[in-house]
Amino acid sequence: MRNRPRLVPLLVAAHLLAAPVLTRHAHAQTRVAPTVDPAATAAGPRPIPGPVYESARFSRAVARGTRTRSGGPGPHYWVQHARYTIEATLDVARNRLEGQERVVYLNRSPDSLRQLAVHLRQNVFAPGTPRRQPVPITGGVTLHRVAVNGGLIAPVKRRNHGGPVTAPGYAVDGTVLWIPLATPLLPGDSLEFMVAWSYTPPPAPADGREGHEDHVYFMGYWYPQIAVYDDVDGWVADPYQLEAEFYMEPADYDVRLTVPRGWVVGATGTLQNPAAILSSSARDSLAAARRSGRVVRVLTPGPGAGGVFTAGGVRATWHFTASDVRDFAWGASDTYAWDATRALIDRAGGAARDTVSINSFFRLTASAAAWRTGGARYTRDAIEQMSAYLWPYPYPQMTSMEGVLDGGGMEYPMMTLMQPWADTLSLAGDLMHETGHMWFPMQVGSNETRYPWMDEGLTQFNAAQGMRVLYGEPRAGGRPNDSEGGQRALYLRAARAGDDAPLMLPGGGGGDDYPQTLYVTMYYDKTAQVLAALRGLLGPEVFHRAFVTYGRRWVGGHPQPYDFFNAISDAAGGQDLSWFWTTWFYEGWPLHQVLDSVTATGDSVTITIGDEGLAPMPVRLAVTRADGTVQRLEVPVDAWLRGARRAALRVAREPRIVRVAIDPTALFPDLDRTKQTWTPEGSGSPP
Repeated sequence: MRNRPRLVPLLVAAHLLAAPVLTRHAHAQTRVAPTVDPAATAAGPRPIPGPVYESARFSRAVARGTRTRSGGPGPHYWVQHARYTIEATLDVARNRLEGQERVVYLNRSPDSLRQLAVHLRQNVFAPGTPRRQPVPITGGVTLHRVAVNGGLIAPVKRRNHGGPVTAPGYAVDGTVLWIPLATPLLPGDSLEFMVAWSYTPPPAPADGREGHEDHVYFMGYWYPQIAVYDDVDGWVADPYQLEAEFYMEPADYDVRLTVPRGWVVGATGTLQNPAAILSSSARDSLAAARRSGRVVRVLTPGPGAGGVFTAGGVRATWHFTASDVRDFAWGASDTYAWDATRALIDRAGGAARDTVSINSFFRLTASAAAWRTGGARYTRDAIEQMSAYLWPYPYPQMTSMEGVLDGGGMEYPMMTLMQPWADTLSLAGDLMHETGHMWFPMQVGSNETRYPWMDEGLTQFNAAQGMRVLYGEPRAGGRPNDSEGGQRALYLRAARAGDDAPLMLPGGGGGDDYPQTLYVTMYYDKTAQVLAALRGLLGPEVFHRAFVTYGRRWVGGHPQPYDFFNAISDAAGGQDLSWFWTTWFYEGWPLHQVLDSVTATGDSVTITIGDEGLAPMPVRLAVTRADGTVQRLEVPVDAWLRGARRAALRVAREPRIVRVAIDPTALFPDLDRTKQTWTPEGSGSPP
């Protein structure tokens, strides 16, 4: 999804530009941060990337055994867990949602917890709540009852804004509810949190993630959700200010949703009471779709839609369950068409191919014409392609839903919401991207609020891999950022304008340091190009093995950037890539290599290469000769890491050289390739 996160404190120490280059093949990519002079600058003709220094909190986590410097969870790693039981009623006449929930929260940490942090993200629509863009004011969340372990808790006014609550009672600080615990929650113990609440769904497009328009409702971050408590930062309860996306804990959900009868509901999880909701013919259609793989129309809105639902009163309750997912979302309408099919997934070990139910909900409007053609089919394609490139999709179903948004899409577990596309290739690309989020961050649960590149950038890269298999490099139509070529063009356009920026600015940096127009270009497209460059550096097979190894290690966990850096290096054979991480993640350094000269001296030819950018990268050189042979040479990155700006290679003069090219297959995102190729005709003087 494309929204700009808020500014939060940077959790990494400064690195020394003048620090010595690390020895190659060092194991860990990160180091304990020393005391450094923040005014230190690089000596010599170019900046030299130094090591990546961990935050002190990450170093403590390594010492405690919850993290490792090989990039995987440590022997004492833990993740908190909760079980949600929610009942909610959507009153469309009043435009009001009322709900109550019971949460059993298990403390798997070694810490005694003295307070509970709960997100009330709908409070971003309450008057007086800090936010970074204008929104309709709905009043936010009304809390009717709050209880812990059966004891009711009353509200208190919070006196020290931003600090812990110490007085008895709960306090609401913007979009976060803080509850001091009368009795600390001990390691291995659990508590019961109960809350009844209501709110008015905002009109669309309110914030690009949820809301309602006419008879279409989509409910995202609609219930009070316990915040993440992790092994590095403890409670992570950053307020929601409409820009950053979310950081969430895996949990189990048992949810009953009451809506007007005749309204269809799509949601995270699996429908538990289809016989109570859907007619036998509708259930037969779903079974046929799962069995045959055809796209089957389950529901067409209009006079005949009543035959899809069972008879009964004016309301119907849809019961869904989902296990070990980080969130629950749902949408409902009486104007949706419903198509269904299946995806086929190859499981490890040669097991029989598994089937995943695919559901697509959309309106039969001209603006959503592409959905009739490909909503279900493209969702199926995305599940199959991402499963093949990464690892098998683990959930029983995937739902795509159209409506509410006026641009892009938004991901939730087993579910994506997006705009009403009319262009089929754009819909295919959008569904590839949003469905790709079912891996990052739905399984690999990074902190999207602080490090957007860890989910958006990785998913942008993955989506391009899936689109290439299905459609090749698109020549016309679709979205530029759905292909590697388009992603590179968007990033380089910003870099040429002087707008390159570090990816490690948390949440985009905020303000003038990270303009909103650069959010997608940097976090999405630059990250995707950095991964493509890493693939070029390591080789496709090594890169893919390392990339997938990182993801698999952290399924169900909360990796930090240091875990990514260390995991890639470890899976790539222990290579020291600290210069790469510093260059491409901590700096806004563009790459620009040129052919300075190709000159003959006696029986040899000297090829001189200039490094005119700031990003050090190896030079991949191809020397083509008159007999058709191609000599491939490399200037190692160490030449630039020693501070040089020029490097020379000497090759044999014969057979005659007819072409010299830097990076002929465009592995790396160079600013300007006009001076990267030499030919005798172009130079006027053959060597």
